[in-house]
Order: sequence, then C-alpha cells, then structure tokens
Amino acid sequence: MATQLMIQKPDDHLVFMKQYLYLAAKRLDISNIILIAPESFDRMALAKVLQEELGIHSLTLKDLRNACSQQDDGCRCDESKDLACAMKKILESGVLHESGWLLIDFPRTKKEAQIFQRMGIIPTHVIQLIISSESENWENICTDTNCRQTRQQTNTSKNSKNRRYLKNLRGLREVYAHYLIEVEVGIRSMDELGKDCAKLAKVKKHCGAPSLLRIALIGSRGSGCTTLAKYLAERFNLVHVDYDYIVEQVRLQQNSLGKMLRLFECKWGERPKPEIRIQIVEKYISEYECLKKGWILTGYPKTVEDFKLLDLNPTPPNRVIFVEVNGDICRERLLNRRYNIVTGSKHNLSTTNYIDDEDCTLGIHPKDFRLNVERDLQEYEENVTDMMQYVGESAIKIDGNEEEKNVREKVEASIIRPAPPWHSRIPKPSSAVDPMTIEFEPDDEPDRSVFDNIRPPEPTYTFI
Repeated sequence: MATQLMIQKPDDHLVFMKQYLYLAAKRLDISNIILIAPESFDRMALAKVLQEELGIHSLTLKDLRNACSQQDDGCRCDESKDLACAMKKILESGVLHESGWLLIDFPRTKKEAQIFQRMGIIPTHVIQLIISSESENWENICTDTNCRQTRQQTNTSKNSKNRRYLKNLRGLREVYAHYLIEVEVGIRSMDELGKDCAKLAKVKKHCGAPSLLRIALIGSRGSGCTTLAKYLAERFNLVHVDYDYIVEQVRLQQNSLGKMLRLFECKWGERPKPEIRIQIVEKYISEYECLKKGWILTGYPKTVEDFKLLDLNPTPPNRVIFVEVNGDICRERLLNRRYNIVTGSKHNLSTTNYIDDEDCTLGIHPKDFRLNVERDLQEYEENVTDMMQYVGESAIKIDGNEEEKNVREKVEASIIRPAPPWHSRIPKPSSAVDPMTIEFEPDDEPDRSVFDNIRPPEPTYTFI
C-alpha cells in the first residue's frame, strides 16, 4: 500500500487507503491461478472444471492477444510486455475483482513470468500437472480433437516440443517457487482432477514461519524452559528476554519503575502488580533489537491477567508454547541443583561429575530453597489451567518429560509450522451501547451520518 501511495500520489490519501484495504479484504478468499501443463494436455477441459468449482474466469493466450490489438497506450514493445500490459488493463478494469482468474497458456517463459511480476500480476497458486505415463494417461485425459491430433504428431515433433516445455519449466518453477503446487495426473478423470485441483486452490499457500518470531515459552520452574529458550534464541537469531533477569536489572535502576519495584518488595514484601510487570516486559520487547530480530520470553506471563495485558501490546506473541513437565521431576531438578560459588556453573547432585573437581565449592541458590520451590510450583499449578483456557487453540503444548533432544526437535517443528489462530486471545471489547437507550441532550454532537448526502462523492481509484 505504501508503494502504491508513492506511485499513484492520490489527492486523498485516506480515501485511497480505505479503498485499497476494502479491496484487499474482498480478495482474501479469491484464487488467482497459473496452470502449467504439457502442450498435449487438454488444458481447456481442466479450466472448464475449475471455472465451475471456483467461479474463476479463464484467460488464454488468444484472449490477451485480442486485448492487445484493441489497446493503444504506448505499451507496445514486444509480445511479452504487450501481454502483461493487456493483463494489467483487465485487472485495473475491476471485472475480475470478484471472481479471480486462471491463466492457461502463459506466462510461457521465465522472462514473461518476471515481466508479469514487475507489473504486479501475482498468482495465489501455480499448479503444475505431472504426467507419469504419456502412452497410458494422455489418451484418457485428452478429450477434444486438437489434443488427439497432437498425440498423432511425429516422434521428432513431440520430442522437440517436450524439450522446449522442459526448458521453460525450469525457469517458471524458479520464479514461482513459493506458489507452486505439483499435481500428479494419474488415471483420474478430468472431473476428478479438476475437483482435486480446486480443493488445493482453496488452501492458501504458506511460505514459512513469520519473518519475526515472538515466542512466549511457558513452563514451571525446573521444566528447562530457560535452557530451551537460550538454544532457540541462538538457533533462530532471537533475543532471549528472561523475566526474572530483567526484573533484577530494573530493580537496580534509579528511575520511577525501579523505585516502585524496591518499594513493593522491600517495604511491603509483595510482588509487583500485573500493571507493573507488563511495564517491565514492554520496556524490553519494544527495544530496537527485539523489534528487529524477534524475541523469546520466559518466566512471563504468570497469570491470565498478565496474558491479557501482553496481548494488548503492539507486538503480542505469535507463538505460545507450553512445556508440560511432571511436577515431581521439576521439584527434583530444583532441589538437587547446586551452583559453583567461584565460577557460577550449575551442577546436579544426581550426577557425579561435580565430585571430580576437588576445589569445587557448591552452594544452594536462595531461590532453590525448598520453601521457595514449593511456592513457585504451587503458583504455576494454580494459574496454568486458566492460562491454557484463555489461550485456547492458539497454544502449542509440548511434552517436556522426554529427552532434551526430542523436546528441542518438537519445539523447532512447532515454530516452523504455520501459526495457529490467535485472534481468539484478544480481549473482547465492551458491548456496544444501544443508542435508543440514551436520552438526547441538546449539547451533544449531531449524528455524523446526516452529512453523508451533503459531502461530495469520493474519488474512485484503481488497483491491481
């Protein structure tokens, strides 16, 4: 939209953006397809089935050539550019905004595909038909006279056309790599093949995980979330934001937030309220490094209130992962954990590797005292069920009782896959007020809808 604003320079930018977004919303579920198939395949018969299933409008090379002969706009350079200009004119006319389109005979080469892309003609799906056995399948698939005559050509002509098709196919696959769908023809009838292609065209192509990952990794103390977050931060080049660590940093700062933290904990002996906790988190995830790379958050949110406040943030998490570990395992890990007082390294009493060093002086971290461990585990158990209910289907649950390698692989796979819907997590706005229940006041502003018939009509803009 910003690019179109710079190119078209409309008189009214707000009207331009409103119309652009309205058109984009209408086109979300419309399929724009490019069909790639050998010349001997009956493409028109398949296009007819797709038109019946999807309601799209098919365009052939002949249709665009006729459009080229009717236009005279200074875009006459070579045939490839003329075809792209003709297609652009058709799209700008708006006749295909409601239906979508299917290109059958073109783009034919990599050069043509690149010209179409530069013109802004971008498909949602590119379907390549793969014929496994020419002698068996093509005879059943071809239904019209032209297709059968093509099969009767000499072997030399067949090989020449096939080589040209395969040569152009490489370039087309390279240009449309993100939109490509390969379909094996097999022994299906044309109706069955068309219906299967229509089902694939209704599924939006996913081009990988979001460019910026914002992960909320949630688990009880001792679940290994911090270690897992450090690995994922290095693996995906993210910023690891650990709540306990950043709270310690804010507490030492001589600002209003640091003073408030010290007041809560030292004077009143309480934990900071949710409104203060979200301020601490927002301060870090809104920094330049997090906005540029993405982040992975551990130790927060702790309650449903924290989650709701985090979702109201301008950059909410687009991945929520719960690492589920048995409470007894977490308790054992925390109570057996020791720290080297000199180096700060971690050790576990259940293993014997710490005994080898004679100078190793181990101590217990105050957070690992049994009273603190039991309190933290109990707090997590009391809130995790409510958080899972709030998050719903947008959360990903990982079994953390398995080996560390298996847990890492599962988490990586869940991050790479398309994100589950998260719109259900957004807190619902307050119910709308019924205007009939409000008493009229003379000093109130008038209803702005009365000016709709007075204002001049909005200018209409065209888009591809």
